[in-house]
Amino acid sequence: MVEQTERDQVLLKLKEAADYFVSNPKSYLLIPEIRVNIVYALPDAKDEKDVAAIPGRITSAFSRAIYCMPPAFGASDHVARVVLTAMKYNKDRRSAIDIRYYDNIVKKLDDVYIFDRRQEPLESREKEGHTMNFMVDTAFRKKGQIPTYIVDLGDIGKEPTIFILGNDPLSVVKKSLELLSFI
Repeated sequence: MVEQTERDQVLLKLKEAADYFVSNPKSYLLIPEIRVNIVYALPDAKDEKDVAAIPGRITSAFSRAIYCMPPAFGASDHVARVVLTAMKYNKDRRSAIDIRYYDNIVKKLDDVYIFDRRQEPLESREKEGHTMNFMVDTAFRKKGQIPTYIVDLGDIGKEPTIFILGNDPLSVVKKSLELLSFI
């Protein structure tokens, strides 16, 4: 019963954050081609099934942000791995969002780690799904903490993005929307 209540709360808070994001008329400007996902993990999350996300992600249509399905557990791999790795170092960093990369935004960020995929060892790159883990592990090693922002510079066939990490989904959404002023 307690576990189900916790799961329900995670889903509710994630839906509120997603609704807040799409309610901003300019939020579509933050959506990369790979779309946006917001994730929120259970406090004792072990794998992607313990992380809630938006199935199909948040996308844009006609200059508007939209999503089609309510949050669900196990609906993210990519951003879920970012949060799961961050939680190894800071249990409170249970939420993240990935947004479009803009030079103007990156120049204004503090508490940021910039990740260049070309620096990732070949053996790590060749493991499917390992880059996100490597990126967050490296951010922690270099910064001594999990930063609020991790910038993935992308690579050939990999779109650059900005990850915003935080304790809950509404806080990461609010941080993302604050960045609209730099576009």
